[in-house]
Amino acid sequence: MYCIKKFVTCWAIYNCTNGANRLLTSHEQEPVAQEFPELACQQVSTVYFAAVKCIQIMP
Repeated sequence: MYCIKKFVTCWAIYNCTNGANRLLTSHEQEPVAQEFPELACQQVSTVYFAAVKCIQIMP
């Protein structure tokens, strides 16, 4: 399972299985927001998912 967390200055993707994480680039944030429209909501800070199509995720 993976999650995307929104912070004040950046977004990050996390591998919930092994704890790996990385910041999303500004180029990656737009397609991620399109794939997970709930991220546009200010009250949403984390989205969990099993797969993502728009970016390459770490193993």
